[in-house]
Formats: sequence, structure tokens, C-alpha cells
Amino acid sequence: MKKLIYFFFAVAISICLSQPNLYAAGRMNVVATTTTLASIASEIAGDKIAISAIASPKQNIHFYAPTPKDVLRVKKADVFIHQGLDLEAWRQPLLDAAGNLRFLGEGKYSIDVSKGISLLEIPTTLSRAEGDIHIYGNPHYIGDPENAEIVASNIAEGLAAVEPENAAFFRKNAEEFNKRLDAKIKDWEARMAKFQGAPIVTYHRSWSYFVKRFGLTVVGEIEPKPGIPPTAKHIGELIGQIKGENAKVIIKEYFEENRTPKKIAAETGIRIVNLSQTVGGPEAAKDYVSLMEQNISLLEDALSGQKGQTV
Repeated sequence: MKKLIYFFFAVAISICLSQPNLYAAGRMNVVATTTTLASIASEIAGDKIAISAIASPKQNIHFYAPTPKDVLRVKKADVFIHQGLDLEAWRQPLLDAAGNLRFLGEGKYSIDVSKGISLLEIPTTLSRAEGDIHIYGNPHYIGDPENAEIVASNIAEGLAAVEPENAAFFRKNAEEFNKRLDAKIKDWEARMAKFQGAPIVTYHRSWSYFVKRFGLTVVGEIEPKPGIPPTAKHIGELIGQIKGENAKVIIKEYFEENRTPKKIAAETGIRIVNLSQTVGGPEAAKDYVSLMEQNISLLEDALSGQKGQTV
């Protein structure tokens, strides 16, 4: 399979090389792996960059399949921003296919925004029997808005290293972004305070940072192990846990299947709420702050019993 992927990218490059430059002259051409990173980078750099994102916000980031257009964009980019770790399993094959020497290795033109993040769930042993284990730790750290502040600072410092003449501009915008986010975090924490310790269920282990930030308790997951589809036995056991713990909410992402959560909800009365960690996943989430605001509002309503199933 890996050989086929590399062959596909090689063909894609040969098709795309003759295409004209897609971006306006005079601006740094930046490509980010996700719409969330692209949105934060845009707030920091403004019109000093031309920014685009690789992965669709409507798909599971783990399983995105880059296109020939993605190869071309990375090949012509000045800066590449990514979430690091092993969140984007397709990242290295894409970079190898694009052949942009700026991004091969640990050069300043490739900005890893995970630097400085305190990672959760770092495995002590590696075994396929444990499902899709992330070898460096849980990479879904963007769900904690305080981590988004670290991401913003990393982007500002990365861009400053590439364009020192605009360093003050990037850093000032990152500071302002983080101040706005600080104010929202205080508001979100205050609104969620009444739900401290509330038992919830998640579909996939992608909400660990979010639930830690807001003091929720995960009593079960629909996947028996990360990336492993639920069996009838597991669903039965999970239904027992939900009833025993009086869990009120299942958190799932928009792209995750609805059949199993609906079955569990029918048996237990638990509410289902679709949340997202991707700007543009829900249409109303135009930036990181509005994304998190929607998540908090939906969860607040679900935990207080104001809304039932949302899928």
C-alpha cells in the first residue's frame, strides 16, 4: 500500500509541475495541514501570508487522502505548518512526494505546533492489540483552548524565524489572540463549573484534553480500543456502564457514524451531541473561538437536559 501511495504522488507531481503559481507575489505562501491551524495562522499573520489547508474539515484527520493538488501546493509553499506527533499519518508521504527541500528534516520552514504541549496518554508499551495507539501520546491536544494558545505562539515564533522583519507583528497578533482566548476560557470554565465531574461517554479517544480542561469524567468509549469498531458485547457492557454511572451525554464528532450512538441512546436515554475540533467542521465555526463557543454551548445544553439527540 505504501508503495502505491508513493507512486501516486510521483505521478501527481509530474502532472502538476507545469501549473502556474497559485498565490500572489510578495506574500509568504503558507500551507497548513488542518483548517484549524490555517485559521489561527491567518489571525496571527493577516495579509502578510497566503494561507491554505490540506485536510477537509468534514473528514477524520487520520484518514485524509492527499490529492495531486495538495502535492502541488506543498511543492510551491514557503512554509508548512503541522500538528506534529502522528496525528496526520499521511504527512510524511505527502512531503516526500512534494519534494520541497525546505520541509525535509527539522528546518525552520516546517513549523511543528506541538512543541511545548504537555501530552496525555503516552503509551508505556506499543502493541497493535491495543488498537490505533499514538506512539508519542494523544495528538488531539487542540481540544484544550490553553493548548491553542501554545499553538498560536509556536506559529508566531515560526513565522518570525522565516521573516524576521515582521517578527514584532506576528508576536503582537499572537499575544492579542491569546488574550482574547484567555477571556473566553474564563467564561467557558465558569459556564461548565456546574457540571464538574459529570459522567460522559465519548466515541473515540479524541476528547481527553477537552474533558480534562472542563472537569468532565469519561466513563466509557464507544470504541472498545482506539480505532476498533464496537462489538455487540462491548455495546452491551457500555450500556450497563451508562446506566450504572448515570451518564448524560455521548460526545461524538460529525464524521463518526450515528447508528451505534442512536442504538445506545434508545436503550439508555443518553443524549448525543456532535462536537468538533476543526474550524469549518460545523458551518458556524469560522475560527477557533467560534468553534469552541459552539462546542461549549452544545455541551452545556445537553448536560443541563435542554436538548436531546443532535444527530
